[in-house]
Amino acid sequence: MRQAANSRSSVVQAAIRNVQASRRRLSPVTDEIGSMIVSGELKAGEVLSERMFGDVRNVSRTSFREAIKVLEGKGLVRARQNTGTQVAPRSDWHLLDPEILAWRIGSGDIEQFIEDFFAFRRSIEPPAAEAAAGFQDRVRIAEMRRAYEDMCALEASNPFGDEYVDADVRFHQAVFQASGNEFLMAMGYILHVPLTLSFTLHSSLHVGPTNRLTLHQDVLAAIENGDPAASRTASLALLSDVAHDVGRIVNTSD
Repeated sequence: MRQAANSRSSVVQAAIRNVQASRRRLSPVTDEIGSMIVSGELKAGEVLSERMFGDVRNVSRTSFREAIKVLEGKGLVRARQNTGTQVAPRSDWHLLDPEILAWRIGSGDIEQFIEDFFAFRRSIEPPAAEAAAGFQDRVRIAEMRRAYEDMCALEASNPFGDEYVDADVRFHQAVFQASGNEFLMAMGYILHVPLTLSFTLHSSLHVGPTNRLTLHQDVLAAIENGDPAASRTASLALLSDVAHDVGRIVNTSD
């Protein structure tokens, strides 16, 4: 039992590294400070400067200031004339920022992150599917169908590879994009990191709903048919099945 749990833990960590490697690269200084803040290694109110890295790291004042500018834009730090640069309280953080999500994924407590993520998805994705069915953006719906067809093709040849993960992510992003609601549309981009993690976990352990294609097909068909109620129901059914399987993975990874 312990050996199986350790194996799953290794897979979860590998999935996290894969997701982090796929995101937009920041400078090493920005990435390190951001990770230290989100993980709690640097606490709210702590003063930051290039001296925290020591002379051996050779972090210049210029590179430090550039990193601080990026992190300030994410709400992680506050730069004040009299008090210097300090770590901002968590209430100031832009928690849906893709880089903050990536740091959050890498900071531990993945179980809570996944639980919160699916609770959030259930609150926004079924309404997005419902809106997409009513809005009928044929271009976005066609993108959804192409992603689904790619999933179907890969199911026979490479159902647990990176290409399948990419197609699955594109499908869900297209649902948000097809909603016609600019706030929901933005979610497709914002949720790219946790969506990729979720689907990578499925692929890494070769688990997931056995009827995953049917679940996606139900969402697609309801949206194509312009049936808002059925679209919401199908989306919620898909999320419920996936949440169960991903939760089973991470909860046995300790």
